[in-house]
Amino acid sequence: MAEDAAPLPVLTGRAWAFADGLTAADILPARFAALPAAAAARRLFADLDATLAAAFRRGDVLVAGQHLGAGAEGPAAARALAAAGVIAIVAQSFAPGFDEAVLAAGLPPLEVDAPAVFHTGQRLRVNLEAGTIANLSSGDRQPVRNLTDALVARLRAVFGR
Repeated sequence: MAEDAAPLPVLTGRAWAFADGLTAADILPARFAALPAAAAARRLFADLDATLAAAFRRGDVLVAGQHLGAGAEGPAAARALAAAGVIAIVAQSFAPGFDEAVLAAGLPPLEVDAPAVFHTGQRLRVNLEAGTIANLSSGDRQPVRNLTDALVARLRAVFGR
């Protein structure tokens, strides 16, 4: 870490866990992709569970398995998640381009080996500086495997540090 660089924040939030293969259209159906982000946030997961968007709160963390966010709606889905107050996206792997869309929306796209240790409703602590995600409910910890120097530099720009 550079001497003059302020540390990245430690984020704490509630997990929303999903399985492998969650597509961008699952997150935000294509028919809502043209809406402004705040309006789109009220349509998150509309085709999976129409009540789910209303349950999201500022500070929540989306957790998914492999190949998260495939599809053309990726940028709109990422912006809607940010507008809903999601603070981080954690996955075993991201579909091509979705990690960039997440970062462009101002959220850290974080890869871990075993996201299944994080369950809906559990409290997570995301330490971006240390590169770890702790499940405060169970005590499980996962190292963030994609936290490269380049991503840390981009996160510093996102967080204004």
